[in-house]
Amino acid sequence: MKAKIGVMSEELVRGMFLSVAKGTFKIDADVPKVWYSSLNALAQVLRPENIELLNIIETEKPESMTELAELTGRARSNLSATMKKLSDKGFARVEKQGHNISKPIAIFTEFEIVAGRELEDRVKTAMTAADLQLPATYAERKYAA
Repeated sequence: MKAKIGVMSEELVRGMFLSVAKGTFKIDADVPKVWYSSLNALAQVLRPENIELLNIIETEKPESMTELAELTGRARSNLSATMKKLSDKGFARVEKQGHNISKPIAIFTEFEIVAGRELEDRVKTAMTAADLQLPATYAERKYAA
């Protein structure tokens, strides 16, 4: 499954969600559901080894973290920390399968990264100074088209 990931300033993301709550911005299929404030922040989570891990989980379908450790050659403690990070960001999950057995599941194995002026402009047009929680003069100056 493919994750659509947006990269936009934290301020704009916050404003977008306030606009959604007010009904002035509609999230449709073109709008990412996962957001990061920078490509750097995204790269810390979607490192090549983490993408590889998600692909191994998807293709091999290990029944436990122990089995995943055997498949990858990584320490179980390292995998647990990585899976927690991937789970917290919505890219994977770990299901409890009974006493002391946790099954790793990859939610996304493909990624589309959306960033740039077109997305930001679309969000800005739906937002007001109140959405941004800034004085109107600052918002007008910073987000003037």
